[in-house]
Amino acid sequence: MFEELRRSDSRAIKVHDEAFPRWVRREMKAKRIVCFLVEAEKGEVVGGGSVWLREVQPYPGFPGGKVPYLMSMYTKPAYRRKGVGSLVVEQAISWSRHHGYSSITLHGSRFGRPLYLKLGWKRSWEMELDL
Repeated sequence: MFEELRRSDSRAIKVHDEAFPRWVRREMKAKRIVCFLVEAEKGEVVGGGSVWLREVQPYPGFPGGKVPYLMSMYTKPAYRRKGVGSLVVEQAISWSRHHGYSSITLHGSRFGRPLYLKLGWKRSWEMELDL
């Protein structure tokens, strides 16, 4: 995913690939992450994504607490534009509603934004500064 986005060099991707499995296992054990996978023929995983329940500070209208965050969305190239991503997003939304959450957030890549907009997501603004 990161290679396709051209957002990191090979060293940075290596750091991610070593740390992410430990982090996601910890979050799964704590029941703060749920993963959705889409299988094609013969059980081949062709896409997926996760909902991470991240802790958010209080702000006007929200007392603070966990908010579902859609992350790690990916579809294999041969299966893109065939409904795989939509299926994952719809399941993530359904799961979040079923568990009583009133909103869900994400940071969409330039590739994913059209899908999210089509499914009713609203664009918000966030800024970043490399230190």
